[in-house]
Amino acid sequence: MLALAEALPGLRRVDLEVNYRCPATVIGRAVRLIEHNEERFAKTIRSRPDAPGPIVLAADAADEPVRIGRVLDRWTAPTDEDTQTRAILARTNRELLPGIAIALDRRVPFRPPPIELLVASQLVDACLDEVAGATAMAGLPLLARIEAVRAAWAERPDDPDEDPDAPRPATIAAALLAWAVPYSTLDALREAIAARRAAIAELCRDDAALTFATAHATKGLEFDHVAVIGMERGRFPSARSLADAVEPRRALEEERRLAYVAWTRARRSLTLVYDPATPSAFLREAFSSEELGIEDDPDAG
Repeated sequence: MLALAEALPGLRRVDLEVNYRCPATVIGRAVRLIEHNEERFAKTIRSRPDAPGPIVLAADAADEPVRIGRVLDRWTAPTDEDTQTRAILARTNRELLPGIAIALDRRVPFRPPPIELLVASQLVDACLDEVAGATAMAGLPLLARIEAVRAAWAERPDDPDEDPDAPRPATIAAALLAWAVPYSTLDALREAIAARRAAIAELCRDDAALTFATAHATKGLEFDHVAVIGMERGRFPSARSLADAVEPRRALEEERRLAYVAWTRARRSLTLVYDPATPSAFLREAFSSEELGIEDDPDAG
C-alpha cells in the first residue's frame, strides 16, 4: 500500500481522517504511538466530535491472574441483560489462559477462546489413567505418582503426525501435577477436573459479552470495553518476534501496528495492564513517565 502511488502514477489519495469508533483519549495516545513508525502513511487522525471515554493505566505488579481479576472487577459483570461487550486482548494466545481461568473461577460467561484449554484435552484422561494403572506406585503420594508419569512422558519423542499447535504430552502432565496440589486422592482430582469441564461447557457461549483474543485476531472488530494485558518489556513488543526477525526495525514497527490495533478496538474505555517495574516501550512512547507512575527511562533518547 505504501508503494501503491509509485506503481500507479496519477493515483488520487483520499484520507479518511475521522475515527468514529474510539474515544478521543484513545485516539490521541494511539496516534502518538504509531507516529514512531517510519513506514506509514502520514495523515491526520481525529476522533468524532463528543467522543468521551477513559484510558485506565492499570499499573499492577501482582501475578497475571490477580491483575486480570481486578480488570473484571472494574467492569460491570456481564449478564444476559447487559449488551455492552468486553474484550481482554494479549499479544499471544498463551497469555490469555490466566484470564480464561479467572473467568471460569468467577463464573463469567465468555466466547469460545482461540486456544485449546489444557483441561479439555484427552491427554489429561490418558495421564490420569496411567497414574491409576501404575500399581507399583500405589503406595506413593498422589503428587509423586503424577511426577513419575510426567518424567516418563517428558522422555517421549514428539509424534511427527501430531498437530504442531496441540499441547505436548509433557505439557499436559506438568499441568496436571500443578492442578493436583490441593488434592490427596486421584478420585478427588478427577472430580475437580470434571467440574472444570462442566463449567467450560456452561460458560463458554457464542452469545457471551466477554471475548478473549489476540491483537492479530481483532483487526476489524470492536468492543465497548477493552483491556490489553501484558503491556510489558519482552511481551509487547514480543522479544521473540524481534529476535527472530531478519529486519528487527521493521518487526518493531509491525509490533507497534499490532498495539495500535489492540488499543483502537475500544468504543467506550481502554485499560492497559502492565507491571510498573517493566513497562513496555510502547507505553513510554504514548505516555509520560508521570502518567505511568514510573521513573524516567535513563536510556530514552
